[in-house]
Amino acid sequence: MLPQISIFNPGYINSKGRAVMQTRPYQQTVSLTQVYKYIVGDYAKKETIALRQEQNEDKQKELKLLTLRYCTPFGTFSYRDNNHLIQPSGMMVVDIDHIDDHQQLLALRQALIHDRRFETELLFVSPRGSGLKWFINIGDMKGMQLRDFFRLVARHVQFEYGVQIDESGKDPSRACYLCHDLECYINPKYLTSSLS
Repeated sequence: MLPQISIFNPGYINSKGRAVMQTRPYQQTVSLTQVYKYIVGDYAKKETIALRQEQNEDKQKELKLLTLRYCTPFGTFSYRDNNHLIQPSGMMVVDIDHIDDHQQLLALRQALIHDRRFETELLFVSPRGSGLKWFINIGDMKGMQLRDFFRLVARHVQFEYGVQIDESGKDPSRACYLCHDLECYINPKYLTSSLS
């Protein structure tokens, strides 16, 4: 069965003039292939270009929050917090940031696709263009808590690839922003006609 996750609309400016995230899903249940089609489609193309052209880091953060949809890779949620998980997806997102060398980014992307320890479900370049969003299968957690499993993944990525991952990935309701990436990778097992 295809992993199911929730998708949330871009954030908004609240009554205090602050940019804030949406907390209720736009679509409570979407499949991984739907997320893939969103990323490779034109839905967020102009927003991604605008974000990457912005030089100011604070403005980048605000643009990301106000113009891009996000998803919860860990599963489906009725509300974005850990107490409102409906169904786990069997996946988690590993967020790798601050890789400014494009060739290094592409090499790491290829290496992660073929990682021998963790099965890649989805992989795309992050909204700012200097990192990766790596969705991995966590079906082999063997009774471990997500935080412990996360530490295992962090050690593996540090040892194998010499990079650190974002600590926020150990949060089940972790938001993952969706941007445009024509080279987005999805595990080929999800592209068979019976699953798409």
